Amino acid sequence: MLWTISGIYFSFNKIEDVRGSQYLRTTEVIETPKSNKIELQKALLVVADKTFLKPISIVEITEDKAGSEYRGRSLPLYKVEAINEDNKKINVYLDPYSEKIVAIRSNQWRVWDFMWGIHIMDWNERDNIGNIFLKIFSILALLSALSGIYLFFVTNKRQ
Repeated sequence: MLWTISGIYFSFNKIEDVRGSQYLRTTEVIETPKSNKIELQKALLVVADKTFLKPISIVEITEDKAGSEYRGRSLPLYKVEAINEDNKKINVYLDPYSEKIVAIRSNQWRVWDFMWGIHIMDWNERDNIGNIFLKIFSILALLSALSGIYLFFVTNKRQ
């Protein structure tokens, strides 16, 4: 049941909105050399310039945590906490070398991520789509669908 509910949730939500594309300004991308790490205050200005968000605070992330909002990204990152026009908290992850925004995380993304974990049955890291639970329930869902089709034809022959 949760698998179906999470699948329905995915089909009614645009992935672009979940990823935070609506908060980005269209700007020209200028790459900076990897050796020049920007200062924290400059990072706040970059986020203010490249998004429609108001930066509030910033921390540097140097250690990877399983299941984190920034999983799969190269470290270090700057996590800039910001608010949107509705005063909702949005986390913006910025590469301190290239000044590129690598991820935007809102409550909508967190719900999506939770549903994704339920959907693929990987509740900790939410990255493993080849786990045994998913394989078992996929086979059970297929068998259930096939038995429903079989029963449909068997009951229609009797009538």
